[in-house]
Amino acid sequence: MKPRQVLIVGAGLGGLTAALTLQRFGFKVSVYEQAAAIGEIGAGVVIGPNGQRALDFLGIGQYVRDNAGAANCTYINHYATGETLRALSLEATFEKYGMANLFSYRADLHAALYQGVLAKDPDCVHAAHKLADLTQDEAGVTARFANGVVVCGDALIGADGNASTVRASVFAPEEPKFTGQVAFRAVVPAERWSPDMKERPCASYIGPRRVFLHYPMRRNTLMNVIGVGRAERWEAEGWAIPAQISEFVEHYADFHPTVLNLIQSIPPDCLFKWGLRDREPLKDWTRGRVTMLGDAAHPVLPFLGQGANMAIEDGLVLGRCFEKFAGINEVFSRYEAARKERGTNVQLWSREEADAMQGNTPKGFHPGRTAEDRGLFDYDPVNVPI
Repeated sequence: MKPRQVLIVGAGLGGLTAALTLQRFGFKVSVYEQAAAIGEIGAGVVIGPNGQRALDFLGIGQYVRDNAGAANCTYINHYATGETLRALSLEATFEKYGMANLFSYRADLHAALYQGVLAKDPDCVHAAHKLADLTQDEAGVTARFANGVVVCGDALIGADGNASTVRASVFAPEEPKFTGQVAFRAVVPAERWSPDMKERPCASYIGPRRVFLHYPMRRNTLMNVIGVGRAERWEAEGWAIPAQISEFVEHYADFHPTVLNLIQSIPPDCLFKWGLRDREPLKDWTRGRVTMLGDAAHPVLPFLGQGANMAIEDGLVLGRCFEKFAGINEVFSRYEAARKERGTNVQLWSREEADAMQGNTPKGFHPGRTAEDRGLFDYDPVNVPI
């Protein structure tokens, strides 16, 4: 018998994609988010053709494209000299796939998914609900939240990120491990861009132990700025810890002047940092009536630009499995069969790409193999066999 009520823990990109897909197929969905308000922080996200196919299926792809940043090429440059080591034509990608990478303001993409979910059921998303624990039996799943609310459903999807409470509830608790990588991030408005930023709005600079990336968002009115470097230790929790521009400059002092100029153009109090954490791949993503998606199932480091795409793909394919198959066991087993190898591969390949770009290889730092090189853009979550 098909489930009647599906609970989703986490209202991020993956959780909302799953919710909107399930709603499209006629399922009743309730989404629970621990944050006090529903929304995303102001940061960038890259959506490849693989992720865009899911967004088109859900009816929001064109909106996201219309509001994304635009560039003709992505340049991979030498960290110190600025020499272009590889130029990736986005026009060539478009000719091959009918679409190219989208450089989206994460809050815009999140809002499109959120509004799509609310349009189908204005009462299905609940903020300020931090999961405390869950139990399950043959009749269903019971989720208990820190605010005292208790809800029951036929199935539960953990979409609550790398520090997933769902994962800890159904598997042995395991703290995410610090990867030895610390990231800085900021958003720079267009009026602060230098002329070379406007000519080459999408570029990365790779070098020993560090990589620096920038790309345009929101119709080229904002620039997403990210620097990720290896560090010996990290103690603070969270990924929105305020940082000083002088600290960012110090870490990248030997990078090309274009990089340093962009760092120094960051508005005051708009720079943040976080320590990247990772987990080893799971053997299983499911226990009984509970499964996981996105970073809860397979945390992805940012070096291939595929974390959001994997969560979106997971949500779409999982929704399709609910629509096609009857029992929870078969729904979840088909979902894992369709997604686990790809999710695990991208998790491991992202680590490989970090080593390549940051020089942790016998040949030193180099551009490595992009998501497109690895064939990730060929994937179609709307039509992949399940």
